[in-house]
Amino acid sequence: MLGLPKVIAKFNPIQVSVMKFVSIIKPFYEKLPKEFRYRCNYRELKVSDLIILACMLARIDLHESSESHFHQMLVASGIVVPERSRCNRRCRKLKDAAKPIRLWMLKKFVHEPAYEIIDSAPITLVSARRSNQAKVLRSIANKGYNATKKTYYYGFKLHAVMTNDGYSVNWKLTPASIDDRKAAIELLSKSPTKYVLADGGYLSRPLQEFLKRTYGIHLWFPLRKNMRPSDQTNPAFLKNQQRHIETAFNNLNTVSHFEHPGTDTMNGLDSRLSTIFLWNVIKAHEQLQHGRSGLKIND
Repeated sequence: MLGLPKVIAKFNPIQVSVMKFVSIIKPFYEKLPKEFRYRCNYRELKVSDLIILACMLARIDLHESSESHFHQMLVASGIVVPERSRCNRRCRKLKDAAKPIRLWMLKKFVHEPAYEIIDSAPITLVSARRSNQAKVLRSIANKGYNATKKTYYYGFKLHAVMTNDGYSVNWKLTPASIDDRKAAIELLSKSPTKYVLADGGYLSRPLQEFLKRTYGIHLWFPLRKNMRPSDQTNPAFLKNQQRHIETAFNNLNTVSHFEHPGTDTMNGLDSRLSTIFLWNVIKAHEQLQHGRSGLKIND
């Protein structure tokens, strides 16, 4: 017996990632209403909602863009999951669980941020050459202009508010043609802080005065050369801080590929974004706990 080699069991990366997320979200999952957790025939489920949620987060953590390929990876790694179409339907339904879990995490982790940053990013549904004939979500999506890349695209615009620590506290999806300033009022009305940084897309004196008068929010944005000075902070400082959310958007797109989601249903896109922002809160908190920046989460 002494001459036999030792066999040490090793978990593969997918198993490790799924187990990690199960341990993180379990205390918050148990806060969900009993009507959801103990719904009709819940005992007949072969895989619990907790495992499915953890798999959704693990997919983002492993930078996997394809649902079908990731399902194959789960099966190959020995994780018991429903067959692919059934698993995808379960993921769509669990978006209603991901949203309250994210809010409970924010309530626990976020404490009086110094300021918040608001920005938007394009979500492209079809290639540029097909944008004029596109029929994907035609009743909701439309054609818009991306000022950063100076190109037109067909799809949606994702608006997000992020704290200076890197937590995404609020987000909203609009058609691509919607002006950034129209979405800002709804997003910032729920803002827990009184100082918000924005880029040139939100530049509007009436909007700035309305937010200050109605909600007591001070909206700061870089001034143009032909605009008179204001009592806001140094414009160079604003531009430097605004880059933080641009970096965060780039990091989120790197790990989750949200700018080209590859989905043709609104339910699928909403589920994808809900999972992305839940993952963002978990990862930002993990980074901050280790003394690193919560804005750099693509490691």
